[in-house]
Amino acid sequence: MPPSRVDVVVSDAGPLIALGRLDKLALLHALFHQVQVPDAVLAECLARPEQADTQRVLAALRAGWMQRCAAVPLAGPPELHLGERAAIGRALEIGAGLLADDLAARTFARAHGVAVIGTLGVLAMAKQRGLIDRLAPLIEQLRAGGQRLSHAAVADALAIAGEKPA
Repeated sequence: MPPSRVDVVVSDAGPLIALGRLDKLALLHALFHQVQVPDAVLAECLARPEQADTQRVLAALRAGWMQRCAAVPLAGPPELHLGERAAIGRALEIGAGLLADDLAARTFARAHGVAVIGTLGVLAMAKQRGLIDRLAPLIEQLRAGGQRLSHAAVADALAIAGEKPA
């Protein structure tokens, strides 16, 4: 379940790539006052310049509503990547929420008191605020694109969005 109100978020790569693939990256601009992305995360997002999601991340940076930031990666468990550790470290440093989908990153961040929102949480918030019409088709697009989503996470997101599971 997404936190009740978070104005500033630091993003890991997963939500940026997923929302970029859905062409819903601009939802972040509508939902949050500020979106910061550590350099290590951007390197991951921009690794495949031919992809549409990469072009959308670049467009968001050019538009200025998504901001590149320096971040010192936290020491953490070995299963966390550099970008995840950098995003968690930055969120802790500035008291922001974290956008992340990776379970280990989410668990580690929450253990350090960071509010965490995943791609499904962003989409559910967008539905609640009338920014998208339906969540279920977007979930199907994510799954069709290879995104692994637990049944529990999908059920929670659909419940938040006021939609019934298929």
